[in-house]
Amino acid sequence: MTEDDQAVPGEDDAVEPGMNVPNSVLDMCGDSFIAADGDHIKASTQRFDDTGLMALLCCHDIALYVANMHTAGEKQFYAFALIAALFKELPEWWTVGILYDIACQIHRSLLKWNFMPEWHSCIVFGVSVFHAYGHQWTCQLWYHPRKSEIWGLSDGEGCERFWSEL
Repeated sequence: MTEDDQAVPGEDDAVEPGMNVPNSVLDMCGDSFIAADGDHIKASTQRFDDTGLMALLCCHDIALYVANMHTAGEKQFYAFALIAALFKELPEWWTVGILYDIACQIHRSLLKWNFMPEWHSCIVFGVSVFHAYGHQWTCQLWYHPRKSEIWGLSDGEGCERFWSEL
């Protein structure tokens, strides 16, 4: 092992600017979910032109936008494209709540790479209820929808119901 391969003591437990959860917790959450692994292949691109769909639904579980996925794996850029489409239609001063299975990972990427900085103050992230219990407890404290008044009784599982109806 070289000097470059050695971790800086405490670096894993550092909290990135704008985040409330340490890197070590976010890393464990990212490792826990197939959806967070953008390289996990659910459908072959050799056999299929399209590998799946990703949808953005309103709080009433009505599909607002649907993205046709054409790469192997559930890449974050699909979620970012859906969010970008939504923000084109909304007043810039609105705050939008986004419940997503791996919202902690999306939030982390936005801040870490300073992607779409105009969104940072307009989005409140939460992890959908069913998936929240698969996250580390520290992540649940910040992202579980029952821990914030903004969500009411929303569970974030509208996409699951949408897919079931289809």
